[in-house]
Amino acid sequence: MYIMNKIIRVLIKPSTFNIFKYQKNQNPYIDINHNILKNNVMTQHSNLVKSISKKITFEIQDAKHDLSDIVFVANSGLCLPRIPNTIILPNMKYKQRREELEYLEKIFRTIRLNPIRFPGNDLAPFEGQAEVKWFHNGTKLICGYGYRSTKVTFDILKGLLNNLYKSNSIVPPELLILPLESPDFYHLDLAMLEYDDSKCIIHEEAFSKDSIEKIKDFLGEKNVTIINTSDKMCLNAIVDGNKLLTHKIKDNYMKIMLQNIVKRKIKEIDTSEFEKSGGSVRCMALDMYI
Repeated sequence: MYIMNKIIRVLIKPSTFNIFKYQKNQNPYIDINHNILKNNVMTQHSNLVKSISKKITFEIQDAKHDLSDIVFVANSGLCLPRIPNTIILPNMKYKQRREELEYLEKIFRTIRLNPIRFPGNDLAPFEGQAEVKWFHNGTKLICGYGYRSTKVTFDILKGLLNNLYKSNSIVPPELLILPLESPDFYHLDLAMLEYDDSKCIIHEEAFSKDSIEKIKDFLGEKNVTIINTSDKMCLNAIVDGNKLLTHKIKDNYMKIMLQNIVKRKIKEIDTSEFEKSGGSVRCMALDMYI
């Protein structure tokens, strides 16, 4: 069964979204000179929310911190298929994102998610769902490191997952841990789109040839499609039933190609304001398994 059928997506309204000078160079896309257009921000996010079939949306009110990036809720933790109502909390790389944790924990407890601390440190940042992709009904997990996380991150995650699954009398997932080759793909959710329980599309520039072969071995060669395009955010997308939700794809040929591969109609959503901060469609939805 494709795990998509068991998902409710959590979103956070961009009431606190902004770009600050101190965020310079935190990712290759951030434009610290861009003046956020609040009306556009709210409209773009509202259009994303409307396009997702099963979701819960929250709004942060009376925040004591900037929370400029909390809208990118995919970084806020990792929910576990086969262990319902459980989330591993993030260990964010940057200080302003660490300040999100108290607000996130409050949200997670509201929806009865059991939060589990990630036992990392400054040498092992962990930014949640954005860094991994589940396959085979949650029995396989691909992890990407190098720009926000480290290999140590996923050595720790592997041990944590082994303990959590075994304590629930469930076989732990098998992990494939790979380095990301380009800062353009600073999170795995920019480098890879999972569109079925065993199938994915990957950006050729995001991985070494050796890593691509490992992905093929892990999922089966026929289940891995490789693309190369200047549109670095086209795979930061969400499969939702018979739709593929993407940003405004710059390459029309690539749009047709993606539609043919995933065999779903593409719905483009303008996320241009958020892209100035380095995130798009997939970054703004956290998958919760029920």
